[in-house]
Amino acid sequence: MNLALIVNQSKEDAESFQKVIVERLEDLGVHPQLFLNKDFQRNDFNEIDCIITLGGDGTILHTAGVLRGMRVPILGINAGHLGYLTEIRKRREIDEALKRLLAGDYVEDRRSMLLGRVIRGGREIFSKLALNELLISRVRGVSIHHFQVFCDGMEMVHYSSDGIIISTPTGSTAYNLSAGGPIISPEAKVYIMNPICAHSLNARAVVLDDRRVLEIVMEKGDQVLSFDGEEPFELLSGDKVIIEKAEEETVLVKFSRESFLHTLREKMSLV
Repeated sequence: MNLALIVNQSKEDAESFQKVIVERLEDLGVHPQLFLNKDFQRNDFNEIDCIITLGGDGTILHTAGVLRGMRVPILGINAGHLGYLTEIRKRREIDEALKRLLAGDYVEDRRSMLLGRVIRGGREIFSKLALNELLISRVRGVSIHHFQVFCDGMEMVHYSSDGIIISTPTGSTAYNLSAGGPIISPEAKVYIMNPICAHSLNARAVVLDDRRVLEIVMEKGDQVLSFDGEEPFELLSGDKVIIEKAEEETVLVKFSRESFLHTLREKMSLV
């Protein structure tokens, strides 16, 4: 098996975890390709069977963004804090996890992604995928921004707010949750539109069938569009952001079939 190991060196325990992982893989006859921080590109994984990420959820999100739908399974090992997407959270779990990975004894957990496209003057000028969420937010100042939202070509709602989060089920426990949005089971065929600090008592998060296509028009103010917290893209008044379910997916390695509620209880103490 050809493995890649991506290490986020900013994490406190990354160096010691890296040493343990590399030594154990070499004991098992595997010499992983090592990538540090964000120093890798999509083509680096053309011959890779599986990617191990050592960091936190952000490391997985960045990796998924670089892969852009390449169905290379990702095994997340947590060296951060919450690690909601990571499968391995403790050092003592690494040995057994690597053995099972090499034996093919795991489940592929396929996660839906969103495709966001920016239309300016009738022409597409930017597009990108997100595993967690797309965020439209203001650049500076405290003024309220205005957004007109269409769903499948029909006018749906007008928001005056600080921004809008469009979240996948995977991302429902991230920024969406902090902004008061609902938690959605990862396998649900939906996505969430959640206004941030809307200037209306009636503005609430909306859960949409993932076959729907959203179009958000920037009516006023300077905004930026970001995907999974990555480098933002600057939007201008009159720009349209079209959002729909992507054909691509992210594949995560799972060793257990634990229920969604069990995961919530363990990682977020919700139930």
